[in-house]
Amino acid sequence: MESVATPPQILPRSVDRRLFQAIHGLPHSPRSDHYISLVSDLGEGLGWVAAGVGVAWLGGQRGRRAGIATALASLGTTYFVQRMVKPIFRRRRPFVSREVMVVGIRTADASFPSGHTASSFAAATALSTFYPNAAPLVFTLATLVGASRVHLGHHFPSDVTAGAVIGIGMGTFTAWLLKLPKFL
Repeated sequence: MESVATPPQILPRSVDRRLFQAIHGLPHSPRSDHYISLVSDLGEGLGWVAAGVGVAWLGGQRGRRAGIATALASLGTTYFVQRMVKPIFRRRRPFVSREVMVVGIRTADASFPSGHTASSFAAATALSTFYPNAAPLVFTLATLVGASRVHLGHHFPSDVTAGAVIGIGMGTFTAWLLKLPKFL
């Protein structure tokens, strides 16, 4: 039998559950759920990759580096989380064995850490390394992606917190690589 690692306890279990109930318990309506789902979908990577392509296309040499870093950070982090981290922990999603309203598809993969959040924070970190004035906007978007994952019933707050930490680390590393003089 294959062993499964227990996710690190980032937040005390009771705090994690109470935060989940507070965020997930915010009012749901078809219209609000639609818009929150759009924000959540940004974190899948395509939104960040599109932003990276746009910055690369419009921003000269710095924009090319920033755009490539943003796209690579988003895609690389998604791959790392989905293929390397989630299989280790295999934490059940909030809706497994609980009555939780889920907006969208009930995915079968593990909950810990949040890939959408990791991808978003990686892209935000990489982009803001090249364009520091964009940091408030991109980190607000990344935070909204993480909160949306809890509100829609797909993740616990600790999943989102771990995703943000991984994303910041991956985004920092990717931006550092792209800032090396010989890279481009």
